Amino acid sequence: MKKRTVDDILKGIEKTGERSNFLQKLYKNIRQFFIQRKKNAEKVRMFEKINHIPWIKRLSFIKARKTIENLYAQHLRDLQKAVQHRKIHVAFLVNEASKWHCDTLYNLFKNSNHFEPLILVTKRITCYDTTEEFNATLLFFKNAGMHVECAYDSRDNKFLDLKIFSPDIIFYEQPWGVERLQSINRVAIFALTCYTPYCFHMFHSEYDYLELFHRFLWKYFVESSWHLESYKDRFKADNCVSSGSLHLDKYFSKGIPHVDFWKDASSAKKRIIYAPHFTFTTQHRVATFSQNGKFILNLASIYPQTTWVLKPHPSFDQNVVADGIMTQQELDEYYAAWEKYGMIVRGGNYFDLFKTSDCLITDCISFLADYFPNGKPVFHLRRKEQTADFNDFGKDIINTYYQIHSNAELEKLFSQVMIDGDDFMAPRRLEQMEKLKLISDETASKRVFDHLWKELKIP
Repeated sequence: MKKRTVDDILKGIEKTGERSNFLQKLYKNIRQFFIQRKKNAEKVRMFEKINHIPWIKRLSFIKARKTIENLYAQHLRDLQKAVQHRKIHVAFLVNEASKWHCDTLYNLFKNSNHFEPLILVTKRITCYDTTEEFNATLLFFKNAGMHVECAYDSRDNKFLDLKIFSPDIIFYEQPWGVERLQSINRVAIFALTCYTPYCFHMFHSEYDYLELFHRFLWKYFVESSWHLESYKDRFKADNCVSSGSLHLDKYFSKGIPHVDFWKDASSAKKRIIYAPHFTFTTQHRVATFSQNGKFILNLASIYPQTTWVLKPHPSFDQNVVADGIMTQQELDEYYAAWEKYGMIVRGGNYFDLFKTSDCLITDCISFLADYFPNGKPVFHLRRKEQTADFNDFGKDIINTYYQIHSNAELEKLFSQVMIDGDDFMAPRRLEQMEKLKLISDETASKRVFDHLWKELKIP
């Protein structure tokens, strides 16, 4: 299939123009209807019992893995020869700009004489994704000045075979919603496959190492040596490399953090982030918004010495409506109410937001680790229906945070810690930061880069 360039897509958007208000409302209603109708089937297909391969298919699964391992071995031998006379093509397959976390790694490849990086923008096979979101992702990478190509034809609603881009190595952005033509099983025929987690794994969960994704990778670059040993013990994993979290490379930035996230950036104001999660009825069930979303909005209203950012999870909007927590109109009204007290921030580049904040209120999982190197207080919103337990690494982190089980507890601790200035958990956080060493002298991206350099036997 013929590739469409990013410029072709963007020109098409300009010709089409904005939808009329009527069509926008019609589109929103139709989309919400199908989200409601398909959500349960989709969640089962994508998440539930994802590692439970029927015994009747187990032999073919083992055979397929052995075949892929042999393919990887041959690819590596070929690339060790090829690197002597040409650049190695490294592609990043992405479908959500908000989960992009490989800026530093991309630039290491770009600045090397031995690699040529490329962003391949595709779409997830879920009822949530729209052409508008696909186009916005294209624009995100184009505006970032990266080499970007379309791996999905939005005009014909077709996924493209990644082989036409001639990649040697492909990094997957996430395991979820990958179309079969672009899956590891197909890609392994012509390229080495890698994955760096878009989140920080804090739970004991089967999602940490998926039989139909992580098991088939050439290299799985994990967040710590603890994760490496855990996956070896629990899953007999033999393709993991301890690199550190690429998310945390953002803390190495020497530039002055942007403060335009904040409606009032005055030093007299306490800067508070509220980041709600989306798992109300599926996966780990950590989302607490139905209990405290309106309460936290009220909390913002009673403390004029604070300024706020609402940072919802990328999947929050769809799920809060699909799971019946709010109607679309109620959600729109909720967001409008926040405009009086702060900003609503979306997107993946949130570390400047973290750096310029004074605390985080969240039930998100990965943010608990992403925020930790700041050394600032976190109010960890808890839910009794949570289905998975934190792993030992995660427990070391959350035990330094303020655990919130009720709105009354949140109000009391927020007033004590943020308003009165009594951050009594600060010494424990400092001690644990020294122990865990999430930030070291070398970036995780550099460790990934150096590992590939060594595997390719580049002199």
